[in-house]
Amino acid sequence: MTITSPASTGSDPATVEAELVAGFPFPFVDDRYRYSTNVEPAHQPAATAAGQWGDGVIDVDSEYRHEIAERATILAADTTRHAVLPHMRPATWDAMVTIMTELATTYPDHFALHRSGADWRWENSLLAIDQTFVYGDDTTLPTDPLDYICGQIQEDVVLLDQRDGQLFADAGVVTFAADWSFGFDVGMSFLEIHGPVPRVRREGVITRAHEFIKRLQPHQPYRRTNWTLTIGRRLDVSTERYPEWGPDRETIQQVDDETFGRLVHLRVEVQHLIRLPDSGAVMFLIRTYMLPLETLATIDPWRVRAAEVFDELPDDMADYKGVIKYRARAAQWLRDAGPAVSAESTPDAAVPDERPGDGLPLWPAAPEAVDESGASFLIVAIGGEPMVGVVSRGWVSAAEAIGPTRLVVLDTLTSPADRGALAEALAVTTTGARVHVVGGQYDVMTALSTARDHGALAAELSAFVVHTRDLPLYCAHCRDTFRVDGAPGAVVDCPGCARRVEIHAHHSASRGGFLASASDAEVGE
Repeated sequence: MTITSPASTGSDPATVEAELVAGFPFPFVDDRYRYSTNVEPAHQPAATAAGQWGDGVIDVDSEYRHEIAERATILAADTTRHAVLPHMRPATWDAMVTIMTELATTYPDHFALHRSGADWRWENSLLAIDQTFVYGDDTTLPTDPLDYICGQIQEDVVLLDQRDGQLFADAGVVTFAADWSFGFDVGMSFLEIHGPVPRVRREGVITRAHEFIKRLQPHQPYRRTNWTLTIGRRLDVSTERYPEWGPDRETIQQVDDETFGRLVHLRVEVQHLIRLPDSGAVMFLIRTYMLPLETLATIDPWRVRAAEVFDELPDDMADYKGVIKYRARAAQWLRDAGPAVSAESTPDAAVPDERPGDGLPLWPAAPEAVDESGASFLIVAIGGEPMVGVVSRGWVSAAEAIGPTRLVVLDTLTSPADRGALAEALAVTTTGARVHVVGGQYDVMTALSTARDHGALAAELSAFVVHTRDLPLYCAHCRDTFRVDGAPGAVVDCPGCARRVEIHAHHSASRGGFLASASDAEVGE
């Protein structure tokens, strides 16, 4: 199984989509949304129903080259998207080196920053860049520092100057604005820029945000999220291009349901606030993520919550966000999509929990975090599902920061060779180790059972099930366990004795299988 890098190209669409879903920063923590400062410390992974996000301040994903190219095209066509007032020149150097440091720290395989006296060297292997420069000397770069580094990140950047008790947007590169104009806002105060936003002044939200930003300290970045809906995967929905995308708000009301779900996107901004250490300016990073409703609906907790938020959103907020004409249909579309979401398309997760009176394994909705008390870690990735790579990669990254970590990649536990490889890995696992397993339901349950046979305790096990379309069937007649496609209640052919057997809603965690018996026989209680 191939595990792709964060900025890989040429990956199959299913892998790319799975990675984008796993890293999507779903913004709603409640069924009701109102404006708030909603800031929290950065560099803290945030778990979602599909994965996690937020490990770093700068995010590089599978859209990297595409979005970098789109930014270059926009800047070439409209120079107002990039502005630096004269007094902000030092801040642009500060911002550039801060971003380079973050990239080199978060993605050392792709970026590197070295310093020798006054000479600096920057390497970006993704774009084949190798640049030497002298900090503060504009002649040592091909363009100004802010333009240079923004051509290598997916985030928009605004630099805020703090003076006379206020914050002013005096520099930036913004190519992916959501219905606002950076060219118009340059030089305006933070409070002036947010003047048109409904409720924020009356409820004191913008004033609290303003005071919070003014108190930011270097090396203590914070983040928040914002959201809207966008029709089509348009990153640039700036005021300047309204004639191109504005009519979509009318035409989207006339399309069929399939087209509606494909075109309407939940658009989320992850906004980072960083006090720059040398200049004292505040760097405001805006990273935009988009997911069509048809994909959002495959994650059931997201589908349900987003429908509630869209439906309950007050009219003045819906109008400001530009979604008032179609938000009700978006909510209903998500509700109607519910029955069509199958178990196999929704990532469920983790170690089975015996529920009295139920008999089915309970899979948590997100991958469990790596246990920091573990002495060592065994990560077992089974199968070719794209989500297997996403989850195992996240576990390995977290585990390696804590202790010795081993990754075992297998195709399927129906293979004697793969069963042997798992057994060998478990045999050398020492006391205090934590075992994390990701794969389909059959492989996960089989691996957990094997781990228990090798002495693992429940507290030492964690797993993530990427689909539930198969399971381990224990036939009461031939008394053996097999992999079958099916779910409790289904009638299937036993691969061992060929009987037609019913899969019962009764599983054994230690045996690692669901009980099945002849479908035409009475099953005793």
